[in-house]
Order: sequence, then structure tokens, then C-alpha cells
Amino acid sequence: MSRSPRMESAVRCDPRRVPVRALAALFLTALAGAPGAPLAAQTPEFLPSPGLEGNLVDRVVATVGDSAVFLSQIQEQVLRLRASGMPIPEDPEEQRELEREVLDEIVNQMLILNAAAQDTMMTVPEGRLDQETEQAWQDAVRRFGSEATMLVALESEGMTIAEYRGALREEIRKGLLSERFVQSELSEARIVPVEEAEMRAFFERERASLGERPATITFDQVLFSPIPSDSVKASARERAREFLALLEDGEDFAELATRFSDDPGSAQRGGDLGWIRRGMMVPEFEDAAFGLFREEVSDVVDSQFGSHILQVQRIRGPERMVRHILIATQPTPGDITRARERAAEVRTAVDGGTALSEFYEEGEEIGLPHPMTLPRDRLGQLPSGLARALDRAAEGEVLGPIEVEAEPGRPAYAVVHVEEIREAGVLGYEDVRDQIRGVLQDERLQDELLERLRSRIHVDVRW
Repeated sequence: MSRSPRMESAVRCDPRRVPVRALAALFLTALAGAPGAPLAAQTPEFLPSPGLEGNLVDRVVATVGDSAVFLSQIQEQVLRLRASGMPIPEDPEEQRELEREVLDEIVNQMLILNAAAQDTMMTVPEGRLDQETEQAWQDAVRRFGSEATMLVALESEGMTIAEYRGALREEIRKGLLSERFVQSELSEARIVPVEEAEMRAFFERERASLGERPATITFDQVLFSPIPSDSVKASARERAREFLALLEDGEDFAELATRFSDDPGSAQRGGDLGWIRRGMMVPEFEDAAFGLFREEVSDVVDSQFGSHILQVQRIRGPERMVRHILIATQPTPGDITRARERAAEVRTAVDGGTALSEFYEEGEEIGLPHPMTLPRDRLGQLPSGLARALDRAAEGEVLGPIEVEAEPGRPAYAVVHVEEIREAGVLGYEDVRDQIRGVLQDERLQDELLERLRSRIHVDVRW
């Protein structure tokens, strides 16, 4: 069930379809610094129309479970490939081979989606779906130059903007659902051994497409955030108890959250955090949430963010739909000063030869690995203060305290050790050896997953 290089290109051309075996390969290409594939096969000459067959010749060419695959889907995908710049063979036999490869990939995607849909615990966060849909929409508008130009193209296909956005959102939802399912399955899979010769053969085969090694910087960091004083924590806890008393007197939870919660992300939704599972929130919050019955309101719960009041709205297996009111604990100027002074002490110790790793547990986790290698052109993804300091740093230099805004209006201080700076150059095998291993391991595991699904879900190819 191996994929040809041509089919690899075909998968990369359509972001709305989750490539079953290409997820790690795409990451490898990005890491290697190769030019990215277009986000969609969308030009003023061609607009992929989700769910629209148009005037293409149609008939069922395969069934996957209760779902049908139509010839028009294959033809439309080939049109997307042509619009994206991929050469389409003129020879009828080669065209037929490409169409069979497209069909095989569509069947694989439908197998994944079918299995994901049957998993009632597998959901797509609405916020992520909104974000992805808006990004895809903006990408399409940008390619057409304006919404007016896009509207003309849509009308020629018999669609309104609302219909297109709705169909686009649904396809993105299916893609995200499939992606989560694949990632969930792979996270529980065993480690697959890969021979060195296989990895070297992969590198030689794909070397031309990997491009140049980007300029990179490898650094380690520890972040020191101000810890609110006991008096600040006590004040937040007392205010939370006042709201708890109002709830006990019959006040509406959502209304209080909208008016008074200090969590800007959820306050506008009445404190709604959506579905959560163990491992998604801080331990204190989870312990309270998973100890409540449906519609029950918690006592005041203290965490590193402040004092919370929780309400469980729904229960679904290992998930809880939760809303909360947060009274944040804002550090005092004295708390901020102490964090900055501690960061300065650690900077001095590291300058003197102490390993930065000695202070890992003391610092706050900011979601970066220890140490981290990042292409220099992606430094802008880091907090602005940290990005500016690293952009000017020299190899071996210890930096800090660097003020960063870990949360709006709440400064923290980073101490950083720049371990290595590499200029751009020819990509060597050792540069991507570990990524290649991951690609090949994932490919085998995903092949095994597809074989299992084919044994459970009936597939009938009629073409």
C-alpha cells in the first residue's frame, strides 16, 4: 500500500483532506526548509467546490461501508492537481494510473473518517474548527483578490458564498476529526524498528525535494513568573466566595461568569470551556471537575491562575462539559520584582558554570522542549522579548533576565542559554535522520491501521 511520489504530491495539494500517511512526511519537508506546497488548489481559474460535482460525468466507483465514492470526486481532485501546477500525464494509461492512486487515497481517507465517526468520544473543538474555517476562507479570498471575484466564480458553479462556507466548514470538520483519530491511534501504537539502510535509502530518494537546511538556533530556557503573595490569593478566594454565595441564592452562573470572570477566553461564552478530559487542565481544576455530578457547582478551587468556581454541564464517559468563573490572582509589584531578581541570580549562576537544567523544576513550563532547535526565520513565533534577544545572540551566550509577557499584563523573566547557531547549508543525512525514522515508523503504523480498518469496514472498488 505504498504511495508513489506522484501521489505524495497529490495529497499535499488539498489541505481539506487529511493525508493518512503524509502527516509526518509533511513535517519533515517543513523542517528541512523546502518551499511549502500551496494551501489549496485555488486560483481565479479554478475554485474547488466542496460537495459540488458540477457537470462532471458521474457514477459510483467504490463503496466504503455505507458511503459511496463517485467518479466525479476523482475527476475533481485531478482538476485540483492541475490547477495547483502539478503536471497531469497526457498518456491515457498514465492518467488512469493517477486516477487509481487518487481513488485509493480517497478510500483510505473515508476509512479513517468512518472509524473516527464511530468513536463517540472523538470530537472537534468548535474554536479550532472556527479558526481553521476562517483561515481557509481568507486564503481563498486572497487568491481571488476579493470576495466579489470569488462570488462570480461561485455563481458560475451554482453556489452561494454561504453554501460554500458551510460546505468548506464541514470538510474541515471531517479532516480535523480524521486527524485526531489517526493521532490517537498512533499515540498508543508500539515502536516499529526501522533499519539504517531503509532510512538512508529514503534520504537518497527524497534528497532533491528536501531543499536546503535552514539557519537554526538551539537554545535552552527557564521562565520565572511572579508568584502572587498570600494576601493576593486570600483576596481572590474571598471574592470567589462572594460569587458562590450569589449562586447559592439563585443567581445565573452564565450571567455571573460573563460579567465578572477574569478568563477572557470563556467569559464571553458564559464561562463555557467546552468538553475537557484528564490531562487538559491543571490538576486542581480537573480534580474538582471530575468529582462533580451533572449541573453541580463546586466549592472555591484554587489554582496557579487564581480562584475558580466550576459547574459541570454535561457528562460523557471520560469527558466533562465545564464552565467556570475565575477570579485571577494578579501579582503585586513586589512579586514581580522578586521574580526578576531570582532570574538574575540564576543568570549569574549559569554564567559561573551551573547547568541551566538545574533550575528546570523551579521555573514555569512554557511549552518548549529542553533544549529547543528552531529555524531562525521562525523566531517570531516566540514571545517578542525572547525573539528579539535570540535574534541578536551569539553561540554559547547566556541571556537574561529577558522580560516576556507570559500572560496579558503579567510579565515573566527568562534565562536562556544559546547552545548552537547553524547557518543555512546543504541538508545532510544526519540533519534529518531522526525525522526520517519517524516518517517511516508512522507510515508502517498507518498502513497497519488501514489494514485493520479494511478488515472491519467493507470496501468494494468497482473501477
